[in-house]
Amino acid sequence: MTKHNLIFSFHLWAVVESISVMKMLAEQAEKNVSLAVKEADEPGAVTEGEYEDEAYDQYGESYPCQRTYYSCGSSVGYDYDEVKSEYKFLVTQLTRRSAYLTIFGLFEHRMSKCLEFMIDLTKYEGEIKSKGVIEKAHTILKKAIGGKGIADVDHLTMIRNIMIHNDGVATDYKKILTRKGKKTPAEKRLMGAIRRAEGVSVNDFDGVLMDSKFLMYAVNEFNRYIKSLELSVQTYTKE
Repeated sequence: MTKHNLIFSFHLWAVVESISVMKMLAEQAEKNVSLAVKEADEPGAVTEGEYEDEAYDQYGESYPCQRTYYSCGSSVGYDYDEVKSEYKFLVTQLTRRSAYLTIFGLFEHRMSKCLEFMIDLTKYEGEIKSKGVIEKAHTILKKAIGGKGIADVDHLTMIRNIMIHNDGVATDYKKILTRKGKKTPAEKRLMGAIRRAEGVSVNDFDGVLMDSKFLMYAVNEFNRYIKSLELSVQTYTKE
C-alpha cells in the first residue's frame, strides 16, 4: 500500500468509525423522545396552579379574581391540553435538533482531516468558492479526483445551518414556495434541501420540523457519502 493510501485509510477510518457513534446518538435521541412523550402523559406531569389577577365588570370596574394556569416542563399556559402538546412538541424537536447538530459536527470534524489529505494529494490550486469543510471537500472530489457522479450532502448542511443560525426557521419558505417567478440560488438551495431530506417538513410558521425518520436518514446519507469518497480516492491513487 502506498504512503498516500496509508494516510487516507487512517483519516477515512476515523470518519467511518464515527458512523457507529452517530447511529448511537440517533437511536438514543429517539428513545429519549419516546420516554419524554410517555412521561408527559403520566398523572401529575401537568401541574395546576393559581394566581391573583384582575377582572372587570360590565361597568369597567376592576375586581380581584383567581386564575388557573397549567405547566409541563417549560411550557406554561391556561389550557391543559395545549400546555401538554406544546411540551411534547418542544422536547421532541429540541432533542432531535441537539442530536443532529452533534452528529453533523462529528462528521464535519472528521472530514476536515480528509480535506487536508485531498488537497495535499491532488495539489489542487483551483478556486473553491465554498466556505465549509464539507463543501470544499466535495469541490475537490468533483474537480480533481473524479467524483462528479457522487451526490453531495449539501441538503444536510443547509438544514444544519437553519438549525444553528436561524433557530430552526426557514425564513420565508412558504412565501418562496408559492411565489411565481425566478428563484435566487439561495432560494433554490433552500427549497431543494427541504424537498430532498427525508423526515423533514415545514410548518405554517416556516419552522423546520424533524420526524422520527430524519436522524437515521442523515446518518445513512453520511455513510453513503463516505463510501463513495473512499472509492473515488482509491481509484484516483491507482491511476
